[in-house]
Amino acid sequence: MGWQRTPGGGGQDGESLLDGSAELARVRAVLALGGVPWDQLDDGVQQVRVKLLDARAAPGKDPIRNWAAWLTVVASRVACDWHRSRTHDAALRERLATRWADQPPPEAEDQRVLALVVAGELETMPVRQRQVLCLRYYADLPVHDIARLLEIPEGTVKSRLHSATAALKKCLQDKEVI
Repeated sequence: MGWQRTPGGGGQDGESLLDGSAELARVRAVLALGGVPWDQLDDGVQQVRVKLLDARAAPGKDPIRNWAAWLTVVASRVACDWHRSRTHDAALRERLATRWADQPPPEAEDQRVLALVVAGELETMPVRQRQVLCLRYYADLPVHDIARLLEIPEGTVKSRLHSATAALKKCLQDKEVI
């Protein structure tokens, strides 16, 4: 017997799912068993909520028959995506490290201090901004390559670069480094 979407949604309409119910505990358990760290479980639950809202708002689809099974599958896919992104980030770090290994460290003390402050500020930035800054300025990739690697439009890369450089410049000016 195949899985089907049937009217009625298996007794639940999806409105109250993931709001303090047993389904929330199930989603958190699937994410944890999938290897998502405890400190990132809430982010995973939010991703499942977004997919739930998308599924409910999809035009022309029948309601989901078994919400528990659907949520379990979605949570396991979110956990897989988390692992893929972690692997992708590790490969990117390795690529950056090999590129930097060829370059000698800066000679002047001022340059070393600036490099340490910039590295510290990069750690505090959101991941999306940090990714585009590192790929553009440390890996020296053009915008179209960054867009291809991150699977986002070039305009989004440019926008993130602009906002990230402005935020970094402001932080460095506030700390009176530049």
